[in-house]
Amino acid sequence: MAKELETMREIRNQQKNIRISLQKREERNKELRGQITPIWTDPCKEYEVFMLSKELFKGREKVRGYQKALREFKVNLRETNRSYDLNARG
Repeated sequence: MAKELETMREIRNQQKNIRISLQKREERNKELRGQITPIWTDPCKEYEVFMLSKELFKGREKVRGYQKALREFKVNLRETNRSYDLNARG
């Protein structure tokens, strides 16, 4: 039983860290969008828009990865909790 509790604690700590990373990445993506918007139609800034868009694309990939990790943590936490409940009853 103690093993499941430790595992659940570790999962929650990992969730917390991923949520912090996700929040920071989303804030950075918002900043990038704010930088792109005013120069979007300026033909002289085409390269700058390209580079910012490329960085935003990478940031969006990271966000999807963080979200996927959070879903996996949720599933793992649910399974560990179920295991804990079954062991506590048995």
